[in-house]
Amino acid sequence: MDEAMASVPAEEWDDDCGALGGAPMGSAGKAPLPAPWTELLAGLSVAFQPIVQMRTGRCHGMEALLRGLERSPFASPNDLLDAACMQGLLAEVECALHAKAVAAFRALDHWPNAKLFLNIDARVVGVAGSPWLSPVAPPPVAPNGGTPDPRLAISLEISERRELRPDHSIEQAIDRYRQSGIGVALDDFGVGFAGLRLLYESKPDYLKIDRYFIDGIDQDTRKRAIAHALVGYAHALGILIIAEGVETEKEFHTCRDLGCDFAQGYLIARPSLELTAVPERYGIVEELNRRDRRKSNEARLRLSEVIERQPPLAVTSPKTELLEYFRGDNSPSIAPIVDRQQRPLGLIRERDLKRFVYSRFGSELLRNKGLGDTLLDLVVKSPVCDISTPLDQVIEAFSAEEASDGIIIIEGGEYAGFLSSGALIRLVHERNLAMAADQNPLTRLPGNAAIVRHIERALQEQDRGHVLTYLDFDNFKPFNDRFGFRQGDRAILMFSERLKAWASGNGGFAGHIGGDDFFVALSGAADEDALARVADLVAQFRSDAESLYDAEAREAGCFEGKDRYGAVRRFPLLSASGVAVVLAPGPHRLTPDAINTAIAGHKSIAKESPDKLCTVRLPA
Repeated sequence: MDEAMASVPAEEWDDDCGALGGAPMGSAGKAPLPAPWTELLAGLSVAFQPIVQMRTGRCHGMEALLRGLERSPFASPNDLLDAACMQGLLAEVECALHAKAVAAFRALDHWPNAKLFLNIDARVVGVAGSPWLSPVAPPPVAPNGGTPDPRLAISLEISERRELRPDHSIEQAIDRYRQSGIGVALDDFGVGFAGLRLLYESKPDYLKIDRYFIDGIDQDTRKRAIAHALVGYAHALGILIIAEGVETEKEFHTCRDLGCDFAQGYLIARPSLELTAVPERYGIVEELNRRDRRKSNEARLRLSEVIERQPPLAVTSPKTELLEYFRGDNSPSIAPIVDRQQRPLGLIRERDLKRFVYSRFGSELLRNKGLGDTLLDLVVKSPVCDISTPLDQVIEAFSAEEASDGIIIIEGGEYAGFLSSGALIRLVHERNLAMAADQNPLTRLPGNAAIVRHIERALQEQDRGHVLTYLDFDNFKPFNDRFGFRQGDRAILMFSERLKAWASGNGGFAGHIGGDDFFVALSGAADEDALARVADLVAQFRSDAESLYDAEAREAGCFEGKDRYGAVRRFPLLSASGVAVVLAPGPHRLTPDAINTAIAGHKSIAKESPDKLCTVRLPA
């Protein structure tokens, strides 16, 4: 593009191009792009940023990103696409940009080892003339108009930042993409228009959590809670998660531990125009996983013991192979289906093939190319879990209706095996027995063993801060003596329900040591924020406890009871006090005994404090 054109303001350049004959978007028989657009697009470049498996460092794909707009009238890709849309050229411009990205990608060494992620404007998804769906804008997957290369794996990223049409064309278009072997990713999830509606209707292969939720996720319990819910929901539907904009080691570890499958961001690699080959692996991710010793491999070992290493079928396999797969008395009842990169696409169930298997002409029907020779139309989605996923999260995925056949287990984003419904039931039974053995029988909160394990893990996770708080009731014995054990149990149950709600809402942990002694913990939040939430918990119980008394006692703010010496005197209404031990990030040699000593030495100070809390900072 020459300097004179580059100096023209965007709105004037739009008018000039419009005079060349723009027609409504997607009109059939469209002429080639006007010369100014052709020159503009020729001057742009394509950069690539990797999408990497979080547990192995293997490069899963490359996202194509537009560069060189500083030499054009447009400040951003959105401005460029808006101008194209105003002239009715959006589909054609998108197709040209995709063709440029495909050509640049195919110029890289080892490109067949990764998937190409292309951004597509939501305004052209499902409309006539849309890239990848129409002969007007044919898919640019073949060099020089030849036969499409089967090695080219494409995934289209549909951004939430554009408002979608309120009809079924999006869902139908995505179905057509999938039937053509093209993957779908929802980009910028959580900050745009469609939200859960688009997630529900589109049934994507990938969900990209927007950078807004990844930024500082290690220090923000609310962001972690949202990400945890998204990961669980997506995996239950067989959708893989990509964490966008990972820039720090703490963000990486937090996203990985929440169950994200892939990461993309400056920590791993910035977008590059100088790339000559697709790397097989990224050493930074391997090093981060090698240095991290926080997570035990208990889940990995247990899942490795119970999963079935059932061989998958490639989605490109002819349908006749299904008959062979399910043939025999000991054959499996399901067939895991994977793409060329061994990424699971779902299951094919033997019971869904009855019309072929038990038909007189079943084999001939399967060989009939007129009915289609792809396995995609037979695949059903299945929940997906990484082999290192905590067992509780695996069991949560099993609770989904779609998990009736079992769960696909992946390792580093690739198919590793299948967890059958029978094996899942065994895991559920094991967990229930373990929880029953380590639960307080009254409150059903985790007991002493679980509390000790939580403290030990917190002491090992030295890259983030923790607040560990011991809580107990004030003047509980005279309350119990005065009103009876039944009312005492009611107070304990009231407080335990408050603790459960608090832990759930804050992404924390709550346990019951015994009697009126409790424990709560919050990790990864700023100290002052965590302490404020603990103080709020204590204040809420003080208000809750007033319901345990009659109007006279509430009015007086006290009740009469006997002290430990048998003397009758007045006691304040029931409340809780606590010692909050703050563990700062950084190396230390603290032990659970050191935590217990700090708590024991400050109980009396907490009870005398106006807000009923005493803060101890370790190491001091």
